[in-house]
Amino acid sequence: MNRPRHTNTGLPYRVYERRGKRVYSIWYIMKSGRRAFNLQCPADDENQIRKLRRQAIEESAKIIDDVPEGGFTGLIDAWFAWQEGLPETSAKKRADSTIAENKAEVARIKAAMGHLDVPDIDRTMGYQYLAHHEENGRPLKANKEIALARLILEYGVSKGLIKVNPFDGITYNKVVEAPQRYVSDDEMAITVSTGRILGGPYHIIALALKTAWLCVRRSVEVRTIGRDAIQETGIVWTDSKSKKKPKITIEWSHELRTTIDEALGIQRNNLAGSWLLFGNLQGQRYTKSGWGKLLGTLMACSELHAQALEIPFEHFSLQDCRPKGVTDKLEAGHTDTKDATLHSSDAMIVRHYDRRKGKKATPAA
Repeated sequence: MNRPRHTNTGLPYRVYERRGKRVYSIWYIMKSGRRAFNLQCPADDENQIRKLRRQAIEESAKIIDDVPEGGFTGLIDAWFAWQEGLPETSAKKRADSTIAENKAEVARIKAAMGHLDVPDIDRTMGYQYLAHHEENGRPLKANKEIALARLILEYGVSKGLIKVNPFDGITYNKVVEAPQRYVSDDEMAITVSTGRILGGPYHIIALALKTAWLCVRRSVEVRTIGRDAIQETGIVWTDSKSKKKPKITIEWSHELRTTIDEALGIQRNNLAGSWLLFGNLQGQRYTKSGWGKLLGTLMACSELHAQALEIPFEHFSLQDCRPKGVTDKLEAGHTDTKDATLHSSDAMIVRHYDRRKGKKATPAA
């Protein structure tokens, strides 16, 4: 327990001493109430007492007093609490959507290593984790999870739990690059048509897919867009990945206006929720599992529809619609693709979203 001093002992804050009949003790009390150290010597050895006082003063200056407790699980929880407590302007703060993804990713890390104390985690465990999940068909996910664990362990280094990060410089699984998915116009049209036939939530999800394509938006941005974003000039979108939260107005085209009007016209049970444009029938946000289940059914029915029409069809998700939008804009020669995506780099746009199979250019003369 940390108590105020009755007399000035010349010792730093939180350092206390006691001279008993036989033993002299000097210690540091942390905010948690635990003692960071407790040094002792015979009470009649004045020379050793002076040395211990000097040592205690030096050691107290090195103590980091908010060291997370509870092993690796405690460190993980402390890292998330630290992240969520950072001001929005902090360069270290991650986007809310990224933190949500990280919380899902860290569940497997906790299951594998959460029972350990932080100093007990070694490099071999990282390689064993990567190898195990590579064998089980999730090498890329394992890479992301170990990268997150390395970041959290670095936080542990800053708190004095460990001196060296065991996952620094670890070699990640080599992953064969997946073929880049481009959703065809026929696939999009069949999906929207199928959504209209099924009605209700399937209609909502089909129009969300189309809106993500037309507005070149990320999935989280579409699933959370509110009706108040609909303005006379167009739809105002916020970049979910940027700390500065820049905004872009995607101006109305006839197709976009028709799509949004159709979404607004879908009969809902009760709009007392959060008034999301692509929310569930109560106007609230779909859960990840709920969205996934409905999307799976929509894709299966769309595939049957496409087979009847003898049109090639592959299942796609909300994440595939932004690359389609970027590719279509690049193919059409639009000059505002960077503005539309709110990216600061053309190179990033091309690297992540360009699905053109071939490029065209005009001759020099």
